Amino acid sequence: MTVDIAFSLNQTLHKPLLVVINSILSNVSEPADNAPGPLRFNVVVPPGDRTLFQDSFNSTFATAIDSGQASFRIEEFTPPEYLKAYLDKKFKAKTPLRKLSRYMQYGRLFLSELFPDVGRVIYLDCDTLVLGDVRSLYAQGERLTRDRYLAAVPHFFPAALYFSNPFKILSDLRQFESTFNSGVLLIDLTYWTEETYDLLKHYLALDTAHNRRLFQLGDETVFNLMFKSYVQLDSSWNACGFGQGHFIAGLMRKPIEKMNIIHWSGGHHKPWESPKKEGATDNRVIYADLWRKYLPQTV
Repeated sequence: MTVDIAFSLNQTLHKPLLVVINSILSNVSEPADNAPGPLRFNVVVPPGDRTLFQDSFNSTFATAIDSGQASFRIEEFTPPEYLKAYLDKKFKAKTPLRKLSRYMQYGRLFLSELFPDVGRVIYLDCDTLVLGDVRSLYAQGERLTRDRYLAAVPHFFPAALYFSNPFKILSDLRQFESTFNSGVLLIDLTYWTEETYDLLKHYLALDTAHNRRLFQLGDETVFNLMFKSYVQLDSSWNACGFGQGHFIAGLMRKPIEKMNIIHWSGGHHKPWESPKKEGATDNRVIYADLWRKYLPQTV
């Protein structure tokens, strides 16, 4: 069985992408009974970036490609006009690159259109490191159904904090089971239909009706609204929050063997930025040394 994995990014996350892919390839098991089971990486990039990423994959992962362990597909994404208009008005990007990055955050919502032959897929943010076997995670897709076709790791972020005024969305809030971080997702795209996109448009319109100030955390708020009922994964598959301030991240420290995926979510610190200057010790990002072990030698 082919294991499909997806990413959506622009050039700013090129190096982190190579690291997370290398961590996946380094820790995946062999297919059972020597049956065909390559990893297929489905990568969404902005228009004009296909060649850069394809050349990078061919040079960095030549051995995995030649052996049949992995294959790579790249599709360029331009947001549909309704989404572009919403994002341009909601987020006043200071640079064109930042605007492009925002578009690509929402690219994961269009995997079913970009890769129509993909059924079950693991989506990962690029600020992750995979220490577990992705085949084990992929196998949990058997739990997905037409009514619950997304799986994620629940976290303890209160749903009310996704909104500037929770009282304006009480009917939706009452339906939340538990919020989740959207950086690690397991999705069955065969159930991702026009009804899913209608739901997306509904919530974008709802935020627009409130001057685009109702939703606080962008795409994660949208995902949680769209999938208030979802299949819950074990917490080891998204040990998130390690991108927060150093003190908080330190309090969250866990033994490596208890984490299948480390996720530097939180927005403040990323492992590729640590240390920020030669000899610095007080601004090192937690688990950054482990992240650097998976940096391909070609980078």
